Order: sequence, then C-alpha cells, then structure tokens
Amino acid sequence: MIKISKQKSKEESLKDRIPKRYIFLDESGKPEVFSAKGKNLVTSGHATKFLVIASVRCDDQLMLQRAVTDFRSSLLHDNTLQKIFSSSYTLDAFHATVDYPQVRERFYAFIRELEGVKINVIVVDKLKCFETLKRNPGRLYGIMAGQLLRDLCHQAESTEVIFSRKDSKLKLRNELEYEVERVRLEYIQSHPNLEAKVRLEYHHNPHYSHGGLQIADYIAYAVFQVFENGNREWVDMLKDRMSKVHDICNKKYFTRSNPL
Repeated sequence: MIKISKQKSKEESLKDRIPKRYIFLDESGKPEVFSAKGKNLVTSGHATKFLVIASVRCDDQLMLQRAVTDFRSSLLHDNTLQKIFSSSYTLDAFHATVDYPQVRERFYAFIRELEGVKINVIVVDKLKCFETLKRNPGRLYGIMAGQLLRDLCHQAESTEVIFSRKDSKLKLRNELEYEVERVRLEYIQSHPNLEAKVRLEYHHNPHYSHGGLQIADYIAYAVFQVFENGNREWVDMLKDRMSKVHDICNKKYFTRSNPL
C-alpha cells in the first residue's frame, strides 16, 4: 500500500520546529582528484576513489559531549584494555583510523546504543563528479557538504553546524561556508514550504574538541570502508542507526528499510 502524506503548510512546519539543533560533520577520504601538476591522483592510486561526509545531529550537545567523555573514561579505566595500550596511546579523542581495533569495536557499539542522535551520510564517487569539481577540491567538498546539509538546516529555529576542520585559514573557511549556503539557498527556492529565515551559525573546530565530531569521524570511516575497500565490518553494526546514506553520483539512497 502506498501512503500519501499531506504536505504541511509553512505555518505548520514552523510550529513543529525545535528551538535549537547541532550538526557535527567529519569526513573520510580526501576531495582531491588532481595534483598541482595535473596528474590524476585517483587513477594512479595516490588518492581515494571516494569522499564520505557524515553528519551527526543532536538537540543537546552538552549531553552528547558528556556521554562520549564518560565512555572514553570508562575505556581508560578498563583493566583489559590497559594491558594492550602502549605508553604512547593516550586516547585523548576517538579517531577511527588510529584507534586500537578493540577500542574501535567498543565505540561503534556505544554509537549503536546512543540515544538522541540522528545520522546522515553522503558518498561521493569522485571520478563521476563534474570536471570543474575534480579540479577544485575545496569547492567539491563545500558543494557536497551543502548537499548533505541542505534539508537538515531547517528543522530548528536555530542551528549550529560544526565542521571538523584543521584549516586555520579564514579564506578556506569562508569558501566552504559560501558553497554550503549557495546549495542550501538553491534548495529552498525549489521547496517553497521551507523557511529561509532560520538562524544558522558555522563553526570550524578541531576533531578532538567535541564528541559529536568524533562520532561523525567513526560514521564516515565505517561507510568509507564499504565503498573504498568492500569492508562491511563496521557499517553492519550501525545499519539501524543511519537515517540516510546518499550515494550522490550514482543516484542511490540507502535507509533503514533499504540498508547499505
């Protein structure tokens, strides 16, 4: 049976909004396709085939930070893990690419049971992008982040978007925000029931600064492993937690009812 839902008016949509929302983003893989000298880094095996960007939404960022901090503390005091940790391993923050497999497995289990968060992911098959994007990794990243965020930024009266970025240059941050906003506003124009006048703030914080960014890092890593390496070990632990995985270049959507 096909269910047809009644489209909400703008007034009803505004009424349903929550006061505040936080969206944390991190990626796995890199947006680069070509080197400065024009060499194709993907086909030569010097760059990833895919770029994966994950978003983690929550309404209480302090609760999320506290939950991740408490869980990290529990691992540091785990006698079993203490025996395998090297003296140089501090676990200051969760990072999927460098964490011990035992830590990785436990943190994925923690994410699977965590309440109060929603997860969306976009996957970019870089060689299938437009040529202009292949030649401009910053713009490619910004546009794809905008595609991920475009229908997530209007569900609250005020939204803070936090990028996990090492870039300290103001120009790079401004370029990223410009591309995200351009995609979002184009989306609004084609969806008149969405209200453009929402309060949006963009932040660029180091990965270690918030547990939401560390969860996004783990989510992006799990999905990246499927597309880049055919490894489903981690994504299968989270398939019931992901609202949507959008393989944008191949025009595919994966949801809880149609899992990756």
